[in-house]
Amino acid sequence: MVAVVLVVAAKRSSSGPTSGRTPVTRPDQPPDTSPPAEQTWITAERPRVKFLRPPGWVTTETGAWGVFKSPDGEAVLAFSMFNQPGQSTYLLGKAANVLGVGEVDWTSQGRTTVGAQHFPAATGAGNCNFRGAGGYIWYATVNPGGVDQILMIYTVSARGTAAHKSAALSAINSLQLRD
Repeated sequence: MVAVVLVVAAKRSSSGPTSGRTPVTRPDQPPDTSPPAEQTWITAERPRVKFLRPPGWVTTETGAWGVFKSPDGEAVLAFSMFNQPGQSTYLLGKAANVLGVGEVDWTSQGRTTVGAQHFPAATGAGNCNFRGAGGYIWYATVNPGGVDQILMIYTVSARGTAAHKSAALSAINSLQLRD
C-alpha cells in the first residue's frame, strides 16, 4: 500500500513565468509582490524520498501506486516502491493497468542517473496506446541507496504536449532524500 503524503511548501518566484526566456529586469520596475507559487512535495517512508507533484495534476492512489493525472487527462505519472529482486519487472507489468496504457513497445533501455541527487537508475522508453495510438511511455527504477527502491513511470498521449512531458520529468528530476 502506498500512502501519498502531500506537503505544501511556498516558493517565491522573483520573475514569474518566463517561457524559457531569461527575464529582463528594468530599474523602474516595482518589486515582485505576487503571492508565492505553491509546491506540493510527495513523501515516501521506504525509501525515505520526496519529489514534487506536477503542478495542477490530480493525485490518487491505486493499491500500491501513487498516481498523478494532468488536468486534461493527456498524461499520467505513477510511482511505487519495492525492495525485492525482480519486483520492478513485476511492477512494470502492473503499470499498464495503473496508467491506462496498452500495446507497450519498449524501444530503448539503459542506465542513467535520476533526481536532484543523481541516483542510479535503470530506464526504458517506448511507444504505447494511451488515449489512442501514438503514446509515449518512460520509466526509471531508482536506487536512492539501500534496499528500498522506487519505480517512476509516465505516459503522454499523442495529443499531449511538450509541457506534459516536462511536468512529469520535473517531478522525477526533483526526487531527493528526505530530511
